[in-house]
Amino acid sequence: MPWGWWGLGSESESVAEEEMVATLTIHSAVGVIKPSSQVVLDEEFGVTMINRSFVSSIATVAYFFITPITGYWCDTNYGTDDETSRLSRRSNLVAWSLLLMFGSCGFFGLRYWIGIWAFYISVGLLGVALGLFKCSSSSLLADLVDRHRARKRNDGVVESEGDGAYSMVYALADVSDSLGLIVGPIAGLYLSQLYGPSVGVIAIGSLSLVLAPILMRMT
Repeated sequence: MPWGWWGLGSESESVAEEEMVATLTIHSAVGVIKPSSQVVLDEEFGVTMINRSFVSSIATVAYFFITPITGYWCDTNYGTDDETSRLSRRSNLVAWSLLLMFGSCGFFGLRYWIGIWAFYISVGLLGVALGLFKCSSSSLLADLVDRHRARKRNDGVVESEGDGAYSMVYALADVSDSLGLIVGPIAGLYLSQLYGPSVGVIAIGSLSLVLAPILMRMT
């Protein structure tokens, strides 16, 4: 992405770009699991339409409960409240959400051996991963903007309205979100059509596993 779009400085921009890739990756997985799950529940398990909606609601319930917990984790300083610790904590939570999304994709494939309970776990992990990601990624982006603004003040730079870059950062996050929900279904369902539903889901989910170690570090 063009550096000038962020207005955060190269150090913060690097972290922000990693977070945007994470946004695209995790929503790509969501975008392929949702349609694939409907096909699998119907064709492999014979689940009726109304019961499929109940299965899908597992993710919503998981999201409902994990979101406030994630907010607490993001705001709890555990004895350290310096800038680096906050950024590291929230970056690590983003990484864990990616690992959980990979786990969701993995259980999707394990349904062949474990049965429909693996599918329930897959859907539940999806909700947990998404709830963990939404809260921690928003906090991380806000911290990056705040760090940039603080450093500008320390350098004696007078800020004008809009210098904080909040609007552009969150706008680009929404773009990554939407792009993931476009790319995920197209790529994942294409692979699913060629090789089966599990291949498409696990292939897209594997991207989360690759990206997680990059974010799981001191920021």
